[in-house]
Amino acid sequence: MADLPFPPPTKPFKAKAFPGGTWYRMHRFDRSSGQYPPTAFNDTPHGNARFSPLIDPATGRVVPTLYAAQTPRGAIAEVVLHDVPTPSTGHLHDWEQDKAGSLHLSEIVLPALALVNLTSVGLRAAGLKVADLFGTEQPDYPRTRQWALHVWQRVPTAHGLYWMSVRENTCPVVMLFGDRVPAGAIRDVGRTQPIAAVESEVFQLLDELGCGLAIG
Repeated sequence: MADLPFPPPTKPFKAKAFPGGTWYRMHRFDRSSGQYPPTAFNDTPHGNARFSPLIDPATGRVVPTLYAAQTPRGAIAEVVLHDVPTPSTGHLHDWEQDKAGSLHLSEIVLPALALVNLTSVGLRAAGLKVADLFGTEQPDYPRTRQWALHVWQRVPTAHGLYWMSVRENTCPVVMLFGDRVPAGAIRDVGRTQPIAAVESEVFQLLDELGCGLAIG
């Protein structure tokens, strides 16, 4: 990882217009209290993701973030199956633990947005390769978060980032900056389901990954 790049890129990132539409989130949700609803941004410093949490170095405040995938399959792969190892064949996944938690799949509608394109095309324009940002795992996340923070600092017109899911690379994924997206612009479709309701989709992905289910 010593040879992997840090910001800034060779050429500056640019925000590109993306149309609005339906997206999906796999997220914690407490139905009894309403905590962590489908359109809520994470405004805490907790977590260890590729592009969040983000802390403004000038003020120390958290930049709120929200992740979404363009398909339920992508949302499941990114969250529920995020830690499935490589190679995945033979891995036993703890589905009972998933069901015992508070994960829900929500459908939301995003408005038209200006996003920095981190697909192979957008990265190549900036002088980067896909492996530079997406070829590593959690030990490298402090570095990849610096790239997200660079976009937030240097591309003020960007509402967030757009890329192809690492876990399901046919599915686009976005991460939005909560201080850039107008309040109320994201709409909850009202079809939030507990993870148990998408069992068939989870099992299909596990089958393709060559995984089994942990017993007991």
